This record gives sequence, structure tokens and C-alpha cells, in this order.
Amino acid sequence: MNGAEAATGGGDSLLAQARAITAREPWAVACGATAAYVHGVSTSVGGTPALELGVLTPSARTHVPGWVVREEPIPAEDVTTCRGVRVTTPERTALDCAVRLDRVEAVIALDQFLRGHGVRRRDLKARVAALPSARHARRAREALRLADPGAASPRETWLRLCLIGAGLPRPSTQMRVPLGAGRICYLDLAWEEYQLATEYDGREHHSSASDRERDDERRAVLREQGWRIIPVAHDVIPYRVAAYLRHMADALLARGWRPPPDHLVTVQAHIRAARRPGYRPLWPF
Repeated sequence: MNGAEAATGGGDSLLAQARAITAREPWAVACGATAAYVHGVSTSVGGTPALELGVLTPSARTHVPGWVVREEPIPAEDVTTCRGVRVTTPERTALDCAVRLDRVEAVIALDQFLRGHGVRRRDLKARVAALPSARHARRAREALRLADPGAASPRETWLRLCLIGAGLPRPSTQMRVPLGAGRICYLDLAWEEYQLATEYDGREHHSSASDRERDDERRAVLREQGWRIIPVAHDVIPYRVAAYLRHMADALLARGWRPPPDHLVTVQAHIRAARRPGYRPLWPF
């Protein structure tokens, strides 16, 4: 099961629908969040992606019940086949996600496309610059600016956006730290200047006794080197975001971060906002 299937609880029905529609309708191309799903890319930390189709050529019949059909023709060079579905290429899908999805979902998708699907940032930048709509170009540039291929999962992306959106310093992803004796570790989200890191302990990677023992040993060595590591339990998203942000802000301040007083007031306002139901990461200043 790929990451997108895990996020949607399996998703066989969506894939089967996309296969059937693109096989039956010669004009139909899976695009947007649906195309991301077909390529194995999640666009959220849970839920089912939107059902989106594009068109190869204008057609008299482009209505498919339950699906959004985007009428602007997709060039043939932007179309491929993946898992039996006629679908937009990874690069075109990443561009569409950057333009159409909200910023959280767009960055979640871009992180994954840049990490493991052969999509290059410079190529996306060139395509964004060529967009005819200034509004779409602005949206895509902002999403691309926030994207980071170091994120190993949608939840890690969400954590990073929470930190940035609250006005905390932007962390580095997958920071390489020597442990001695030829050993190396990579910290999920880290601030080298403050020797502070936070790591998402997902159920799939940190549930066994051996995983926890290995983490404890690694973190003990890091503490000896002066690092402070703050683990993040899986239920922080979405239930304890405000408490997590306050913890991280306090840790950064204790480690020497010195924002201007007015900026700190704004950070505190963002943390209060994170207590509200349905909170989504806010955006940089």
C-alpha cells in the first residue's frame, strides 16, 4: 500500500474508478489531487482526495457524476499512464497541486514530488513563471517556497508548517549529525544554531520495542553532545498542536532564540489560535 492509500484507508475504489473512466472516456485524464493519489502522493494527513479529471481534447460529453471535470485541454506531453490510469505526469501534477490546493495540501504534495518522483524544483519554477494567471503564479510560488523534499511523511510536513506558520524559525530537515565511531543520524526537524530538534514518532516506525530502544540510545548520544530532542507523538496532530507549539517556542527561547518583542507577541497569538477546532497552520510574516 502506498502513502496515499494509507492516508485514504485503502483507496482501491478511487483507483478502480479512475482506471474505468480513463479507459471508457478517450478525453479523460486524472489530474490534480486524484493524479497525485495515483502517483502515490498524499495531499493531506487523512481523508479522501478530490475526484478530478482533465481533458485531452474538448469533447461534447465531459460530465462524469461525482467528479470535477476541468475543461482546459491538457497537452499530450503532460500525460502519461500510471497504475493503469491515464494521468498527468508527476511534474504537471505537482504544478496543478501548487495552483489548486490550499497551501497546506499543496506543500504536502510538493514535498513528496520533490523527494521521490523525479520532479525538480527548477523545472517547477520555470513552469510557474510561465503561468498566464498572476494569482495562480503567486499561489504556486508561495507553495514552492515552503516546500522541502526532506520531509519523510505528510505529518512531518504538517509539523514544519505549524512551526513556520506560528512564526518560529524555519527548521532544517534531515539534518546530518555525526554520532561518533563512524555512525551518522539524521534529525527530522532541527535548528543547528540552538542544538534543538523535534522528531515525529509515527506509529509505523516507532511502535516496536527495538525501535524505541534504538531511538533512546541515539538520543542519549545526542544529549551527550549538547542536543535537546523533543519527540512528537502521533496524536499531536490534530489534538495537541497548541501545546506542542508552546513547548517548541519555550525550548527555542531557552536555547537562545531572541525574537523582537512584537514578534513574540504574534507567536503567542498564533499559539492561541492553534487551540481552535479545525486549526490549520498559519503563514509566515
